[in-house]
Amino acid sequence: MIVLAACSRPATKEEAVGVYVMNKGKAHDSLTVYPNGAYSRRYAAPGAASVVDSGRWTWDTINGEQFLTLEKFTPRWDYELFPPARGDPGFWPARPERRAGGSVRIPVERDIGWFYIQVRR
Repeated sequence: MIVLAACSRPATKEEAVGVYVMNKGKAHDSLTVYPNGAYSRRYAAPGAASVVDSGRWTWDTINGEQFLTLEKFTPRWDYELFPPARGDPGFWPARPERRAGGSVRIPVERDIGWFYIQVRR
């Protein structure tokens, strides 16, 4: 008999609130998801001034799956991942997940291991 254990499960709305840092890339990229429905994100590419984005977030159910949707979000990591692409502000639906050990992360580009990792709730 083979038993498979899940490495993660969808995070709840309450678990998704907190401070995150990007685990890859050359830039310092941090995201704060506030309990009042606001978020802020600080992005500092090497040799460039920090940029602060902010907006609102919603918790949405789409086809039975839970999404944290950031409004007016700019995917600035596109600069590194897909040059010369430049992300435009818009809606970014993400699926926060809780790992087996209790940590929460938000996948950005799962195939290459880019995640926002929660560092504080």
